[in-house]
Amino acid sequence: MKQKLLLAFFLGCSITSTVSAGTYEWTSDWAQGVSEYLVDDGNGNELNISCSNEEGHPVTAFATIGGKQFSSDDEVGFDVIIDGVGYSNPFFTDCHACGNAFPAFWKALRNANHLQISDEHKTVNLSSKNLANVVLPLDSSENSCKSAW
Repeated sequence: MKQKLLLAFFLGCSITSTVSAGTYEWTSDWAQGVSEYLVDDGNGNELNISCSNEEGHPVTAFATIGGKQFSSDDEVGFDVIIDGVGYSNPFFTDCHACGNAFPAFWKALRNANHLQISDEHKTVNLSSKNLANVVLPLDSSENSCKSAW
């Protein structure tokens, strides 16, 4: 009987575990007023785009590249390369020029065929599978991602 209870406990834990990045394809999640768009490469490299429903909270993104974690809110941030075109810390939108560049970046992201994230030492490939279906256009009423400017 104890073995059956233990097995049921472990199965329950695995079923109720938190949602993580979609391995090899984009997924989305929503909790406590924040939409998240996630992808990973199966090797620990991942991109998480977080968008709050609250006014005054612009888009933020987090990346793990080669075991190091980066945030778009950090001074250095990380780069995104879409179909060979590099965007330097594109999720940092807290300046006029950054905010003005964000809509074009977002459109390119949604249409990406080849997606990479990079820090100053390493570049990794991420899937673009399901990206356009999961990451909504900026003008969608269901998209809470917005620029700081």
